[in-house]
Amino acid sequence: MREPLDRLAGIRTARDHLDEAELDLIDQARQAGATWHQVGAALGLGSRQAAEQRRQRLAAGRRARRVTADRRWPGEVAGLRALLAGLHRWIEADRRWDGRFSGAALTRHTIALALDAEPGALHDLARHVAADLATAGRRLPLPIRAVSRDLHTALSTVR
Repeated sequence: MREPLDRLAGIRTARDHLDEAELDLIDQARQAGATWHQVGAALGLGSRQAAEQRRQRLAAGRRARRVTADRRWPGEVAGLRALLAGLHRWIEADRRWDGRFSGAALTRHTIALALDAEPGALHDLARHVAADLATAGRRLPLPIRAVSRDLHTALSTVR
């Protein structure tokens, strides 16, 4: 009786791993030029909208797992991730972001990676982002400059 229950309990972990792999493959396919319709067809979904919604659900699950995992670490980790998430929202809303400074697109990608990174990598990626933003200086919109200052402060107090 115990063995089936143990195996059943392992399904959640296996499902999480499959969700992570599926999200990564969707992102890779999109980056390689696949349309949402093609992604949906590969997943056996009926529409472009269903494929986009599936990706959103998988990304939300990843964020929830990251928040749960961050609870094992000091509050500074969650604070740093929250700052980067806020910065990411501002950048995603800025249609001119990629042209604001040399390396802006790379900074956007670095932030996206940091949002899902383990704490050590999160800190290292945040330092790279802070350095990139410092070089951009006044070319950044005021809200992004404010978050950049907060990021520098957070990084200077992290031990």
